[in-house]
Amino acid sequence: MIGTRVSPETKVHFVALAARHHLSASSLLAKMVDEVLKTHADISPGSAGQRSPNEPENSAGLADRLTLRLRKGDRALAAQRAHSRGMKTGSYLALLIHNHVRDAAVLPPNELDQIKVTGARLAALGRQLRMFGMPNTLSESVASDLGEAIALVRREVEAAREATAAIVHRNLISWETGAGSRHA
Repeated sequence: MIGTRVSPETKVHFVALAARHHLSASSLLAKMVDEVLKTHADISPGSAGQRSPNEPENSAGLADRLTLRLRKGDRALAAQRAHSRGMKTGSYLALLIHNHVRDAAVLPPNELDQIKVTGARLAALGRQLRMFGMPNTLSESVASDLGEAIALVRREVEAAREATAAIVHRNLISWETGAGSRHA
């Protein structure tokens, strides 16, 4: 199948031309393609990076481009989701396909950057908590309770920072190698 997009006016003229020759628009287009190919017989299949109809999809010469026909309304929805993630629609759809076919959970680059910033902020908060001093005026029991609370917060901050760093690390590996993890 070969398809093309033309203006509505061009389509009307083409359909009228086909009807004048007692053909459908599809039949006329097929005859035109055949005529062009006859006049350019010196061009062999695959000479321009294209795949012949019998060549398997996983052959070495196959370009990594693919045309999709979306259902009505899907493009607008994909564009909205892409916009909400700060991405172009094509990049968003490519990421979805990558994640699906590779069984990966790769985050968009801007979201990965946000997680990196969060990790850095958690690390800074953890450093500040370690340097936090106890006031000398507190009673021993209150100071002990406060010290335990700060130690607990420090442990939680460190656990959150480590979890964030692990997500970033897995996503970076997934982007670089094309392999992912279900738990990223």
